[in-house]
Amino acid sequence: MNKLREPLLASLGLSCCLGVSCAATAMGDLASAEADVRKADAAWAAAAGTGNVDAWMAFCSTDAIVLLPREPLANGAEAVRAAVTRLLALPHLVLQWHATRVDMGPSADLAQVLGAYELTYADAGGALLSERGSVVEIWRKQPGSWKCLVDSWIADGSTANPATPTRVPMPAGVTKYGDEPVNYPMAIRHYFQERLKDPESMQIQDISIPEKGFMKAVTGALLMSETREYGWIVKATINARNSHGRYVGLKTYQFLFHGEQLIRALAPLPEDEIK
Repeated sequence: MNKLREPLLASLGLSCCLGVSCAATAMGDLASAEADVRKADAAWAAAAGTGNVDAWMAFCSTDAIVLLPREPLANGAEAVRAAVTRLLALPHLVLQWHATRVDMGPSADLAQVLGAYELTYADAGGALLSERGSVVEIWRKQPGSWKCLVDSWIADGSTANPATPTRVPMPAGVTKYGDEPVNYPMAIRHYFQERLKDPESMQIQDISIPEKGFMKAVTGALLMSETREYGWIVKATINARNSHGRYVGLKTYQFLFHGEQLIRALAPLPEDEIK
């Protein structure tokens, strides 16, 4: 009896080890796939920040379904490209998003990404409008890369199409923006050197030429009021490492100058790279 039991127990032990090994391998595959999806989504957000339609479309499946802010549902490559083109053509556009949660399918070839977005742009009258909300993405693994199959944007406070921000008319007679800044690149570099967690990792891709404009701020809890600060707006696109030593991708900041004085900065969604 003992002679029969020993091989049986050995066999059962081997089977358990193989089961644990397979489970560990499966978990490792899912973790690796999740990391790949997060990396792809971060690269997509960085590509969107460049304003290049082709760079955006490189992350979309050819049969993608997309619902962008203030756009009808787009289905298929042509319709999606047209919607993306209209979005990226908005004047003074600053667009950022990042993943907050990634859920993998059991076969590690499908993923659902939940995230947050923020966009700012100027309307025809020059007023800066801003909007925040959530993104829901479904990614599918294809040969050599992950592609987004479904991309849906939902503004805060809306359960359907994102709400259109309300424009506040430009006050009549406002003409004083101060002198155009000259040393703004140095001021912007100093801003980042003081605030980045790893200033030495800063990579500046672009600093725009100053343009007249203003930034809005809402104050008050119950009786809210809007104030505006006028000056010269400069956009700076950078990449930098966060506290984990990883580059977060290209992000665009807006700065408001009044003469040589930097009076306000509009930062994109943070990813632990700012102190």
